Amino acid sequence: MSSSGMSVGGLASGIDTTAIIDGLVGIEKQKVTRLEIKQDNASLTLTAWGTLQSNLTSLQSKGESLSKAANFDKYTLTTSNEDIVSLVGGDGGLPGAYEIGVYQTAKYEKAITNTYASATNALAYTGSFKINVSNDYKKENPAADPITITVDATDSLKDIVNKINAQPNAGATASILKLGTNQYGMVLTSKDTGAAGITYTEETGTVLRDLGILDASGSKGNLAQKVQGAALTAGGLDITAATTFAAIDGAGILAGDSITINGTDRNGNRLAEKTFVISDPATETVADFLSAIEDAYNGMVTATVENGKITVTDKSSGTSALKVELTANNEGGGSFNPGALFTIAQAGKNGMLQVGQDAFFSIDGLNMSSAANEAEDVIQGVTIKMKKADVSESVQTSVERDFTAIKTNVQEMLDAINLVFKTIKEKSAVKVTEKSDSASGKDSVSKGPLAGDSTVNRVRSEIVNIMSRTHDELKGETYQTFASIGIISDRLTGEYKIDEEKFKKALNTNYENVKQLFTLSGTGADSNYIYGTSGSKTQSGRYSVDVDGKTVSLLNPDDSVKATYSASVDGNVLSVSEKGYAEGLAITVPATGSSVFTFSKGLGREIADYIKLTTNAYEGFITLRTKNIQQQIDDYDDKIAAENTRIERYQETLTKQYAAMEQVMARLQSQSGQMQAQLR
Repeated sequence: MSSSGMSVGGLASGIDTTAIIDGLVGIEKQKVTRLEIKQDNASLTLTAWGTLQSNLTSLQSKGESLSKAANFDKYTLTTSNEDIVSLVGGDGGLPGAYEIGVYQTAKYEKAITNTYASATNALAYTGSFKINVSNDYKKENPAADPITITVDATDSLKDIVNKINAQPNAGATASILKLGTNQYGMVLTSKDTGAAGITYTEETGTVLRDLGILDASGSKGNLAQKVQGAALTAGGLDITAATTFAAIDGAGILAGDSITINGTDRNGNRLAEKTFVISDPATETVADFLSAIEDAYNGMVTATVENGKITVTDKSSGTSALKVELTANNEGGGSFNPGALFTIAQAGKNGMLQVGQDAFFSIDGLNMSSAANEAEDVIQGVTIKMKKADVSESVQTSVERDFTAIKTNVQEMLDAINLVFKTIKEKSAVKVTEKSDSASGKDSVSKGPLAGDSTVNRVRSEIVNIMSRTHDELKGETYQTFASIGIISDRLTGEYKIDEEKFKKALNTNYENVKQLFTLSGTGADSNYIYGTSGSKTQSGRYSVDVDGKTVSLLNPDDSVKATYSASVDGNVLSVSEKGYAEGLAITVPATGSSVFTFSKGLGREIADYIKLTTNAYEGFITLRTKNIQQQIDDYDDKIAAENTRIERYQETLTKQYAAMEQVMARLQSQSGQMQAQLR
């Protein structure tokens, strides 16, 4: 070994000074080894916390998902003909069976311009027009104004197409259609289905009329077919909808007389024959019969009286095959004749390439319409998707709760909790092996990286508290604990599982109550108090909300006040920012009054919020714990570096000292040799 150019090897002294130095340095390096072991243990602890935090993050995600009512509600939806109707489940659905008929599907409106020899030549049209915004954009922006399109004299058909398509929120798209050699037209297609189609408004100039989209009068030119029966009078005057059957001149209608309704709808479909029976001619009116006609046509027409004539008009514009055939059966011997085959008073006309139309359908015989081919919440919590019309078939559908799917959903949440508990158990385990150390005769003890960590024990304890607490906010409800619905903890492992029989019974007994235990909900005793938002610090509870006093008070189970918090009111929203149980709660409220408001986080949100708070980047106790461990690791780096520097200097000092000793001994040996030579 050498230092500062000096060799140490015991050549003069005969002592193995290198071994001595290595031995002394080795003793000092044991201190570094002990620090490295401590650092390695801290790293193992941090890694274990990383695994646990990953499990907690997964649990948080499961909780956030389960907190949404739509994710808790699971249904089995069936339909006898998927080609006509399909069902999609949503939030708050109820079990039931429904008969659905689809008589007409909704269509997009399409308009085509005049034809031009070129799509790129300037049209020399100037002006501006407005187009409605799309329904999706209108939902997000109720006050949105129509889109303005400005056309310059140099613009070609293609330029106008590009200007329209450059507006993503417009209610129409444009394209070029080549109809033949040197024949080009612009097609405008509505983004939304329905009879309303595209709303055009000419702002300046006559561009839309010049293009042929609107007619000379500024309208689309669509006409709905209208058919009329024979003129009828009552007391010499034209009948009205309010006229009773007994009052119709010359009819002689008696109780039990009937009228048969036949015909075809606008799409040429033959109606299922319907019979209208007059029970009391003195009280039943023409309006009752008009309603029967509308029902016979599945709600696709409007039946009125015009100038004494029963008039039937398509609800959809455009070319139509509408026919009405009424047969008065005159069972009592009368001579009532409303006009057998109605005459066309106004023929349906397409002013567009394709007229937009609504969907017409029925549920259990009740006629309905929709601008789209989807109807939401007509059946609560279910979206009906209409795929094609078939007047000859009624589709049988059913909505049934899927208990297996609900159980699986809850079990996934419990599995995530169990994984956290399993990780804590494995990482905190202390294992004692009896007398494995033969040299000392002592038992061998091995500890997990989280053994003795009070923070990890706190996590487990607080999750157990969440799972075992009584939900006092659900006052008066059958189920207020998870144990009462069959969520139980295994005595040996501590893991949670579902008593399937008990859980299913609870769901059948009070589904909404069980749902409240898992999902976020807020309801007022007064329905005008509507849940808005809450924060991670908002606690479940029954609150007394005083709009006039601008306070929110947490109630005890006996309805006494536990704590009161100041609130602010902005418009019709009352919110609490004061720290405490109600912090972060916002409710839509009436202008004045008070009400008890029940806020329940449900297991999903409660678990998610707990993890969110404990892992908060600034004050979460798990975050603080892992930061502390990381700081320990960093401190060990500094200590190890300092020790290594000290040992290096110590080694240099020893090397110098032993080198000096060797030099001295070498001189002594040399002097001794010289003296011995002189004495000879």
